[in-house]
Amino acid sequence: MKSKIFAMFFALIATTLLAQMPRSEWHAKVGECALDPVVLKATISQLSSGDKTAFIAEVNEAISKMPGSAEVKAAQFLAANRAAVRGVGSADRGAALAEIYATVPPESLTVINEEFAKSEFSRSSTMGDVQFMNIVSNAMSRIAQRCASAESGSLRACFAGLMFIRAAGNSADAAMDAVIAALPAESQQEARNTWIPSALGKEQPQSYDPMLAAAQAGEEPDHVTVIGIYSQQIVESMLADLQAGVLPKEQADGVKIGHPPVDFFNFDVDAMSVKMGEIPRGRIQLPTIPGSFITGDPADKHTQEENPWFSDGRHSGDGDGGTAGDREPGPYWLQKL
Repeated sequence: MKSKIFAMFFALIATTLLAQMPRSEWHAKVGECALDPVVLKATISQLSSGDKTAFIAEVNEAISKMPGSAEVKAAQFLAANRAAVRGVGSADRGAALAEIYATVPPESLTVINEEFAKSEFSRSSTMGDVQFMNIVSNAMSRIAQRCASAESGSLRACFAGLMFIRAAGNSADAAMDAVIAALPAESQQEARNTWIPSALGKEQPQSYDPMLAAAQAGEEPDHVTVIGIYSQQIVESMLADLQAGVLPKEQADGVKIGHPPVDFFNFDVDAMSVKMGEIPRGRIQLPTIPGSFITGDPADKHTQEENPWFSDGRHSGDGDGGTAGDREPGPYWLQKL
């Protein structure tokens, strides 16, 4: 009996090891994953715990080296790291979050801390104060420890703390105390008196200038423009996953490549199951589209239906249905960059 148990145990270990992607393979995909959050999400789910954090660091380094405005790069950091925390799995989510705050440039953390507080790490209405404060204390301890070896580590950890304070609701004051307690002693007074009040706009205009000046960081991106580039609405909260262990009956989260969610066919979500804020340009410019985009049924993808978003000639001034000469101009690619 014992021999069978040991055999099953070692077989399980062998299966797990075989399922993990070797470093040489994921390292070759870093560039692609930095550009495509769907590929990133599918890739990171196949890595070992140690490789997941190394992978996040390499992806963020790759994005840092890309050309583009502060807004374009911040949107890319948001997309990639949002995919990372969604695909990493709850057991490794705390380590992934610490790696994000240790490796994303401070100027882009101005956006990430706000967006993560609204969505991935938002506090649910059923989470009590004690549970929330335990999560904040444990997570901040881990984040501060990881950021200690990064440049401007205290400030980076404070950005993570701002995320928790924003998500705290009525417990914001207690969360701030827990955040400050987790920071290095030499930074606690400045965080309490300057960094946090300014970033939150407490009795003053909101500004990240004191934090970015302390880090000698780059230009702060315009947040509205960043969100316009990567349109995003609230997704499910992952705050509780920062607790130790894996949630019961958890399946591998995330949509695999080639298997988009049903709502994807009805314009509601993108391929990562994230709500989209505007109609994709391809849906506007075609007079007919697959029926699945309208019905939401993937089985209708081979049928063609009139595109309700197509505006060619529908708003001419003579009431005759319009001509090619007076068509409405459609949005062009990268219009908002």
